[in-house]
Amino acid sequence: MSEAMVTGEVGVDDLTTSALLAALRDRKAVEDRAAADQLDLAARWADLHPPESIHLAAAFTTPGSEHEEPIAGDGCPLVAEFCVAELGAVLGISSTAAKKLIGHALELRHRLPRLWA
Repeated sequence: MSEAMVTGEVGVDDLTTSALLAALRDRKAVEDRAAADQLDLAARWADLHPPESIHLAAAFTTPGSEHEEPIAGDGCPLVAEFCVAELGAVLGISSTAAKKLIGHALELRHRLPRLWA
């Protein structure tokens, strides 16, 4: 597999230890930027899908009770339940993971705006 990986004209096997660490740091920066972009897009997806009523909003069920928790806290908009599964399918993740992604995005944007920025 390392034969397929090259940095410029130099193969990975030819990199120095500091160059390998620099390549890893660069890849991590790209991964972090992609994760931040994914949060932004998830929040925008949620914006496009408000629920028609509070009963159609996405929520987490609490095991052993009929109580449900919204996917994000006070001050965050509600999101239609149906859009969660669609987002999960596109990303190849479960509906629960998609709820968490949307919830985290909304929490950051609405409750932690300095961190969001």
